[in-house]
Amino acid sequence: MRTAAPRPATAPPVPRRGAPRPGGHPSASPRTAPPLPGQRTAPESRTRFVFLIVGLLGGGLLCLLMINTVLAAGAFRITALQQGNVPLAQRVQALQAQVAAEESPYSLAQRAAALGMVVQPRLHFLNLGQRRLQSQPSNMPGIPTVPGYTP
Repeated sequence: MRTAAPRPATAPPVPRRGAPRPGGHPSASPRTAPPLPGQRTAPESRTRFVFLIVGLLGGGLLCLLMINTVLAAGAFRITALQQGNVPLAQRVQALQAQVAAEESPYSLAQRAAALGMVVQPRLHFLNLGQRRLQSQPSNMPGIPTVPGYTP
């Protein structure tokens, strides 16, 4: 036969909320299980996530700052080159004006006179078939004669 075990005089105490449980984790509530040795707790994983987000935002801002700095330096260089083009464009215009002035008929006549050339009152033509020099006729049919005009 079995012998009866003596009964305790009082019942075991009921654990309260937030109170440490015997054999459990001190911060564990009655509804949650104690964390496993390799498992992370919620505040630690949130902290790492926040640091990750802050790091990504900081890296993005640094990249934007670098891009903005490079573009600003390029804009300054473009402005400097454009300002350097202004005197060159003015020089080109001055040279084109000088060439146009030198090509004018008045300028050509002055330089020809300086070289000893004289204006011929009549035109002369070389006829290679007859081997003769022919002068312009003084009176051409159909063309009126005007002083100073040679067709």
